[in-house]
Amino acid sequence: MTPQQQSVIEQGHWFKNRSQYLKNFLLTQGKTRPLKAQQSLFLRGDKHNGIYAVLSGVLRISGVSNEGKEAVLSFIETPLWFGEVTLFDGGLRTHDVYAQTDVVLFYVPQRALEQLLNEQPQYWQEFGLLLAQKLRLMFTSMEDHALLSAEQKVCNRLLMLSEHTEHLTPLVLSQQQLADMTYLTRQTINQILQLLVELQAISLGYQRITILDKQKLHVRTGKLK
Repeated sequence: MTPQQQSVIEQGHWFKNRSQYLKNFLLTQGKTRPLKAQQSLFLRGDKHNGIYAVLSGVLRISGVSNEGKEAVLSFIETPLWFGEVTLFDGGLRTHDVYAQTDVVLFYVPQRALEQLLNEQPQYWQEFGLLLAQKLRLMFTSMEDHALLSAEQKVCNRLLMLSEHTEHLTPLVLSQQQLADMTYLTRQTINQILQLLVELQAISLGYQRITILDKQKLHVRTGKLK
């Protein structure tokens, strides 16, 4: 891992608030893993093999119906960690994870984690906090789905997706993928995005959405006046 990649990991909320011992353990036990765009990391039903952090690029989490239709649930960007669910229950992977763009990941193998937790079980709480962060986001998403208007859902989702990106860095996603994540039709998504373009809050490209003014999106969510 390069010093620049380590600095990316250390920016993450979960990692930077962990003990120095756990940080050192993860950094020494882990290794980088590159993926090309559209390459799968793991699929639903795969055995658990460890946890990951995103060093660069974007991953998408999705599920596929029996008819082969993909439903995009979310995207994962730097410096987020993921894969901890199966660490707790020893079960199979719950969803498919693909590289949306070229990606570099940091991977900590399951066997190293099991050894740590068997020898020092107090560290279960540290990984429990990572899982708790995801639960909080899930409850917020469920509440938004029930209470927000279509436009508010889109603006809120765009803000969430851009939380860890630099200013004017395009979000790599199609309108259909945004529709899947907000449970709206593609036609509704297109109408809302065109409105946001007119407001100069975003700009659109081929499978790209660039946020020009986050403040305007915050206002459209109804959370700011």
